[in-house]
Parts: sequence; C-alpha cells; structure tokens
Amino acid sequence: MAEQEENNLSTEEFDEAELEDDFIPADAQPVCPKCFEPCNRLQYYCDKCSSGDAINPLTPYMPFMNIRFNYDIFLTMWRKTWYDKYISMGKRLFYLLMITMLAPLLLVVGIPLLIAFGINNSKLRKITVIILIAIAIVLFALFLRLHLFTGMVTHPIRNPIPIR
Repeated sequence: MAEQEENNLSTEEFDEAELEDDFIPADAQPVCPKCFEPCNRLQYYCDKCSSGDAINPLTPYMPFMNIRFNYDIFLTMWRKTWYDKYISMGKRLFYLLMITMLAPLLLVVGIPLLIAFGINNSKLRKITVIILIAIAIVLFALFLRLHLFTGMVTHPIRNPIPIR
C-alpha cells in the first residue's frame, strides 16, 4: 500500500512534469486495423472493408456507436456458419450454439430472412413471408398472453394467513 502512494505524483508535481507528444506526428492519419487503409479521423469504422473494429479509440464507449463494435463477433460467426466452405461441422454447430445463447434475436430475424431471400420464385417467396409473419404474430400473441415481456410476477401471491 505504501509503495503505491510513493509512485503517485502529487498535483504540483504532475503540473510541473513535461509530457512529450512528439511521438505522434502532426500529419498522422488513422488506419483500419483489418485492411490497413487510411481513414478519416472523424470516422468510427472503416468504409472499405466494413470491419467491426473501431478506428476511433473512444467508439466502444459511445452510445449507439458501440453496437457494431460489441456485436460484430456474432455477425462474423453468422457469416462463417453459412458462407465459409472450409469450416468443419463442429465449428458450425458451436457458432450456432453461441449465437442462440447470446444473440437469439439474430436467429429470430436472420433465419426467416435467409429462408425468404434464398427462394428465387417470387410467388413462393411471398407465401413464405406471409407464413413467417403469421408465425411471428402467433408468437407475439402467445408472449402477451403469458406475460413473458414484463419479467414481473403476473399474479399476486396471496397470503394464506389472514392479517388481523
């Protein structure tokens, strides 16, 4: 404990200390961590490779800007599961298990879209979309009926002992 106190600078010592910013040149430009292409300083993500890696170091802490940073791993697993030809069946199942456990909304939206847009016949695609919408309405009604949206106790617990 005493060792930590000795290493800390006081306010006066910190103000007197000279900080060197010469290691970053004035004309430095940030690059994408995935494709190493130069990017604009005000940009949050790379436009060229659509990487989920943040260019701006403060992006993970900004509301709504950090969504892509935090959930890009699920999109990567989704792409590898369906579009990578050289991935083993075990990895595919593991990725689907992780997506199901940690991002179930991706499966609820992703699989119906994959089914709907994978069908080339426009009439069959319309029928599939109508069926998927009907299933979504039935599930929504079921969730409303069972009060699964609130997370609160739906029926009050009755006290078996009368209060006098």
